[in-house]
Formats: sequence, structure tokens, C-alpha cells
Amino acid sequence: MMKLYNIFYIDDVYGGEPSHEGTTDNFEEWLKLHNKERVADGEDEESKGNFDVEEIHPILFNEGL
Repeated sequence: MMKLYNIFYIDDVYGGEPSHEGTTDNFEEWLKLHNKERVADGEDEESKGNFDVEEIHPILFNEGL
């Protein structure tokens, strides 16, 4: 069974609400891609600590189609 995770950015600087960044089955790979895109845009990489990752349990009705 596939595990899925919601990824939320934690804003430690301004103390805002966590913002949903995406959903993935592999946070480590998602973070690599996320940082690759950030570096390409001239921004610094982010670390695991910048995110809250929560496993989700979706109800899938069209699985296997």
C-alpha cells in the first residue's frame, strides 16, 4: 500500500500559519527536487527542519483505473 505525505512549510521567521507545499510519496526526493528548483531560481536550499510532514490516509475510489 502506498503511503502519502502532506508537506507544510513552517514559517519560523514571521510566525505565520504553515503553508501546504504539496503531497508526495517520498519526502526525501521531493526535497531534492524542491531545492534544485530553489537553487535554479537563485535562492538558498531549505532543510528538513523547514517542513512539517504528515502522513495522510486518503479514501481512493478510482484506485487501479
